[in-house]
Amino acid sequence: MSVTADNLRDLHELHRRARALRDKLTSDPKTLSTRRTILDTRRGAVDTARKALQEERARAKNRESLVQSQQARIEDFKAKLNQVKKNEEYKAIQNQIAHDKAAVAKLEDELLETYAQIEKHTAELAALEGDVKTFDLELGEIQKRIDAQSSDLASKLAELETAIVEAENIIPVAERDRYRRVVKHRGADALAAVEGGACSGCFVSVTGQMMNELINVDAMVFCNTCGRVLYLAEEAESATKRR
Repeated sequence: MSVTADNLRDLHELHRRARALRDKLTSDPKTLSTRRTILDTRRGAVDTARKALQEERARAKNRESLVQSQQARIEDFKAKLNQVKKNEEYKAIQNQIAHDKAAVAKLEDELLETYAQIEKHTAELAALEGDVKTFDLELGEIQKRIDAQSSDLASKLAELETAIVEAENIIPVAERDRYRRVVKHRGADALAAVEGGACSGCFVSVTGQMMNELINVDAMVFCNTCGRVLYLAEEAESATKRR
């Protein structure tokens, strides 16, 4: 089989299709990994919010205990008022009761603020947990889709790789090592069409001799600048045939 522009064009297309499948097979797991990292971050936010809520609840419980303790102390002082006989002692106890009542009032204000924070953190935690649950379900669906597609994509890639090996039979034996080096270096971009008298890979003009070789299909032509295997673009080939 001779090396023609059509053959090289077909070979180039096979390489590009294989690259697209490889990209798909690698990009999906990367996407999944990225989303798992996001999920872990959101779970961390849930843990932080849950800890903040627990701290607010502990703070509320502590203040409730202090309020109860202070109120019991006030009741004790009130009971003592009925027992004291000296006016100075009576006034001292009254002053202490007033001081304790002020302390209780301050604690109750702080307790109300704590209750407000508990309500706020409870709402935030519920929202974060709902977000994580939704995101986790979406991640599961993505995983199922990737698992379902991966085997099909791998099968198609294997078929394409077999087709590439068969299509590479057009490469002259003397040029195969050079061709393989270019493929190893550039992958699917190892071939390039000549459009407007220039390599479409590096956009450097080809020489007149190279153009003649491409037209006459005398030999494999490699770009002098980037090393790609060259072939005439369909438009250029059609124009050449008309001339």
